[in-house]
Amino acid sequence: MDDARADAAAARAADAAHPWTQLLGIDATDEPAAPDAPMLPSRAALAAHRDEAQVALDVQRSFVLYAETQDAHVRDARRRQLDAVLRGTLRAYPVLHYYQGFHDVASLVVLTLAPALPPDGVPWTSTRERALVQRAVDRIALHVVRDSMASDLTPVLGQLKIVRNMVRAADLPYALALERAFAPAQVLVALPWVLTLLAHDVPTLPIAQRVLDYVLSHGPASILYICAAILLQRKAALAADAAASGTPALEDLDAAQLHHTLARVPPLDADACAALLAHADTLRRAYPLRCPAVRAHTVLAGSSVLFTDDPACTDSAALTYAALPGRAHALDAAPTPREDAPVRLAAPRVRVARVPRVLLVRRLVPFLARRAATVPLLLAASLSLLFGGSVLSVVLAVQLAAAPP
Repeated sequence: MDDARADAAAARAADAAHPWTQLLGIDATDEPAAPDAPMLPSRAALAAHRDEAQVALDVQRSFVLYAETQDAHVRDARRRQLDAVLRGTLRAYPVLHYYQGFHDVASLVVLTLAPALPPDGVPWTSTRERALVQRAVDRIALHVVRDSMASDLTPVLGQLKIVRNMVRAADLPYALALERAFAPAQVLVALPWVLTLLAHDVPTLPIAQRVLDYVLSHGPASILYICAAILLQRKAALAADAAASGTPALEDLDAAQLHHTLARVPPLDADACAALLAHADTLRRAYPLRCPAVRAHTVLAGSSVLFTDDPACTDSAALTYAALPGRAHALDAAPTPREDAPVRLAAPRVRVARVPRVLLVRRLVPFLARRAATVPLLLAASLSLLFGGSVLSVVLAVQLAAAPP
């Protein structure tokens, strides 16, 4: 009975694994004969990685978000699987540098490619399942989040600058307001989204799987478009905060409040997730990485994972890039300010009752006829209409023109 259950679980795992293994370039039909087969090298005997102490700490904090892992027995079993997979990847590729947040990504892979909990005393349902999970985590480390696993965070800061450029392209006044609020740093609120591929901020397993599926389908840069879409969607919430506090402009909000509001990824159900990914897809199509508005190729070098998303990039090539110092991947990762005239993004104002148009025209035309000499002054004062003014601007201009010198 146990054997039959294990076989059925392995079949389900294979079905669930197929799309991701295909997207990651893994041959899911290979069945390793033993744990020492090429697809699953025996990594326990390899030298410990320098970051394994941090791995142990993060593993103990894992599997707390999803309803599927709230049972203590299930959580402990999943943590043992996660620990083995993380250590396996790091020992096999010691040039990679572990970062806090990679365990969130790997946790999602474990739950997706090994959906059935193995029987007590057995770490995995099958050797094949273990091999697929390990290989998937390897490939994600080498070909999806490699910039985050560099020797320092310089490539990731470059990615944040690219997110900034995307937001600038879509909504320049809003982007400049955010930049002034976070100056002199990047818009760091997006950092955990980039590092964890949003896995840490989406507490529902199917939604987190949908986001990762999108990233695997569209490449490493797709998470940057998702980040830009989230920032753009949070504009309304920031405007509401500013209006509620009587703050005249978004960048004048308290920095802590600004970060708190932006950092709260709105709850994502299936519809909201679909809308977010559709928004990201719109940005991706409108603003390719190398377009004049985004200019990603002037921020990060060709060795960045953003530009090696190609089947021709082998694991060996990825490891060559990974061995470079983090700064070697960056061309201009610093948050250079834009040299535009200051533009303040005003918070929504209370609308004032409008003057009836007919009444205004009846009174204004005779007045202008009598005040022809003051028309240049009136015209100059009324230019405020071009910058978001209203009919009240005309009334004010008339009063200024009528005032004695």
